[in-house]
Parts: sequence; structure tokens; C-alpha cells
Amino acid sequence: RPDSNPHAMMSRATMLNATPRYAPTVAAHRRQSSSTLRSRASSSSSSSSSSAAASAPTAPEDIAAWRAATDVVKDILGDDDDERADTVVAKAFGWRAQGYWRNQKVCEVPNMERIEASLAYLASVGVTRENIGAIVSKQPEIFACDVEQLEAATTHIEKNFFMKRNTSGFVKFVVRVPMALGCNVDCAGEGRACEGECNRCWART
Repeated sequence: RPDSNPHAMMSRATMLNATPRYAPTVAAHRRQSSSTLRSRASSSSSSSSSSAAASAPTAPEDIAAWRAATDVVKDILGDDDDERADTVVAKAFGWRAQGYWRNQKVCEVPNMERIEASLAYLASVGVTRENIGAIVSKQPEIFACDVEQLEAATTHIEKNFFMKRNTSGFVKFVVRVPMALGCNVDCAGEGRACEGECNRCWART
């Protein structure tokens, strides 16, 4: 039956034809949210790029130590590319992002005595300088590992992977999986919860 109340009919027509008052507000909110997300993403990207930027020592004696280390890297890699050598040393000694070292090495100045001792140790277990070049190319941080770390890793490989030092199997393994030489966490092996140090955990080898 037709509604006899003209005011009611006008009210319903007005409701049907009217644009919801909240629609512009939602659209504006969505535009603002998208803009905010883009701004945050841009800011995060800029921050990440800035934090990953290369740095180097500035004191004269530290610069000399840095150059000595990059000379060794160039010799190991068989490459005179200064920029590549700088990148290896910067990553190895914590001058770049801390994804590997997790603040255990932060802007260290290379110590040539330790470097030469580590290279001598690797040679003693069958890893030649050519092998080290392949290792450092894949995992620059190994260049900064001291003898104690390398010995502990070698012992772990012998005990758990049944590959003896000074054998081709051992050398092929550390060249293929260079991070093994820097591993010092074994959450699964020791029955512990993940410590979040995955880049240096034996579980990843």
C-alpha cells in the first residue's frame, strides 16, 4: 500500500540518494595511510643504505694497517682491484652492516700479526692461499677470524662431519661452505632453542 506520509517518502528518497558521509573520510584515510607507508619505506631504505655505507679508519697508523690488510686480500684474490679489497676488509672487520658479526666486531682495525697467524694456520690444515681466495670471496668475514676460532671450527668439522684436516674432502668442504670456519654456535647440536645467530650456527651447514 503506498505510503500516505509524504515526509516519510522524502526521507527514504533522501537516504537512498545521499552519499554516505563517512565515504570521503575512509578514502582520505586510505590515501593518507598509503602515503605514510611509502614515506616509511623510503625512510627505512635510506636508513639501511646509510648504515651499510663503507667506512674506514682515519688515523694514519690505522690507515697503514688497513692498506696492509687490503694488500694481503689482493694477493689472496689474485686481483689488484682496490675497491674489492676494501669491501672484503670492511665486511671482515665490522665496518659494514652487522648481519654476520652482530656487534662482536665493530670497526676493528686489522691486525697483521693475527691475519698472518690465521693464514698460516689455514695452510697448516691444507687450505692454500688459492683456497682462501675462494673462501674470502664467498664469506669475507672469515678473513678476520682468529686462530682460536679456526681451530675450534676445524675440530668440530673433524668430529661431526668426519673429515680430517689436510685431506681433499676437508678442503673442498670449507671452500664450498666457507661459513663453517666461522661457526661457533650449535643450537640444535646442544639441544637449545635458537639463539638468532644463524649466520654462525652449525645448523646452517
